[in-house]
Amino acid sequence: MSRSFRVLCLACTGVFEALTVAGRLLTGGSAAEWIARTEPPLWLRVHHMFWAIPIAAIAAAVRDRAPRWGRALGAIAVGLVASDLLHHFVVLPLWVGNVGWHWP
Repeated sequence: MSRSFRVLCLACTGVFEALTVAGRLLTGGSAAEWIARTEPPLWLRVHHMFWAIPIAAIAAAVRDRAPRWGRALGAIAVGLVASDLLHHFVVLPLWVGNVGWHWP
């Protein structure tokens, strides 16, 4: 893994985590409260880590024909996974005292 790819992954992680925190601040509550209040579509309720799966598949499919696109999409996929893990295991425990998973 090249240094530039690692930097791109870190940049994507930072951007996604900043967007996640901004979304939480702008909605004024927990994700569970926001879902109950707004009833968003399912694609907005899914942890952003899961969006990494199709993006990584596309990255793998295009990497030979379009290496720059493959690297960019791969970094986005890694950034989504890293941001979700960072958010649930570092940010939320420090911010609200739990990992933020609301099991039925």
